[in-house]
Parts: sequence; structure tokens; C-alpha cells
Amino acid sequence: MADSKPHSKLSVQKLFLIGYLIFSFDTNSVYSDESKLSAKQSKTLKETFLYLETLEPKKIKIDKTTYNRHTQFESHFKFPFSGKKISRWIQSRIKKYNYGATGDYVAMYREGEVLLGRGFFTLNRLDRVLVLLHEARHADGKIYSHVICPDDFPYLNTRDWKIHPAGKKGCDSVPDGGYGITASFLFELGAYGYLSQTEAAYRYNSEISRVIRD
Repeated sequence: MADSKPHSKLSVQKLFLIGYLIFSFDTNSVYSDESKLSAKQSKTLKETFLYLETLEPKKIKIDKTTYNRHTQFESHFKFPFSGKKISRWIQSRIKKYNYGATGDYVAMYREGEVLLGRGFFTLNRLDRVLVLLHEARHADGKIYSHVICPDDFPYLNTRDWKIHPAGKKGCDSVPDGGYGITASFLFELGAYGYLSQTEAAYRYNSEISRVIRD
């Protein structure tokens, strides 16, 4: 039979300490394997996920007709818009993070690992989220590999004008590839008022321009 005596003050303190340690471990747990990142880089990555998880649905700021016509988030992700769910979606696909040279890219996906370049850590938090979303999509198979952008591709690289997409593997041939899902995410941010309609449209158009349709 369970002891009916009140817990001693020391026992209560021990229980509180154990609960605190469990809670602390859970909320500050490493996102996948960051052992190859510096402490500062790891902190930046955690802050990126924490920011993403604040982006939850609220009252839609645009008219419902426009929203229903253009939203593609749920059809791409198979769940309603939610920063917390997106965070879990990314983390279920990216198992390791590393740091190194990435050439003309800010990040690269390869066999469950994302290689983050120096440029990744200079981006603002929204752009870091977009990069992680994009790279996580590559984990879903070769169908989401990039295709060569047309030689006459007229658009600039929004993050670095010295990088020219034309004639390089920087476009997608499927609507729900890396660029398609980031576009759908940005549309939701504009619809829910996390971005102004001007910024959301600019960013959305930049991403969706990389989806090449026959």
C-alpha cells in the first residue's frame, strides 16, 4: 500500500529537481546531430527552429477567395500550416549537420546530412528557415533533385547576384520540390500577416520562378 504520510520537504525538492531536469533536457535537446558545428553555429541553428515554431496559424489577413485560390501548403505538406509541425517535418528528414565549403550554395544535402556553408550563418532567421526547408525536401528522394535552369533564365539569385542560375542545376521540375514548398510556406506567412503582402509576394515570386513547367 502506498505511504499515506505527506512527502518531506526534501522529497518534494528532489521531485521538483528531477522534473526540472527532464523539462530542461527536452526543451534544449539537440536538433538532430550538431556535433560537427561550433557552439555558436549550433546556437544559431536552435534559434532558427525556435523562431520557426512561433509561426502558428491565426486570423487570415487576406480575403478567403484569394487564399483558397493560391494556398498550396496543405497539398504539399499533408498537414495544415503550423510552424511547430514544419519544425518536426524538417527534423525528421535531416539527421546531421556539418559545416564546410559549399561553393555557390549556402547549404547542400547529402545522404541524411546537411552541409552548411559560411553564408548560411549570415542570413536572417527567415532565410535560414527557407534553406532548411529546401534542403529537407531533398531527403524525400531523387524526384526532388534539381534540374538545369534554362540558358535564358532571366532571374537573379536573390541572395547573391554573383551566382547565376541560368545553365546550372538550380531549378525544379516538380511543383512540390524545394522551391515549391518554400513558396507555399511564404504564401502562408503573407496570408497570416507574418510578412507584409509586398515582401511575401516578392519572396514567393522569387521561389516559384525556379519551378520550370513544360
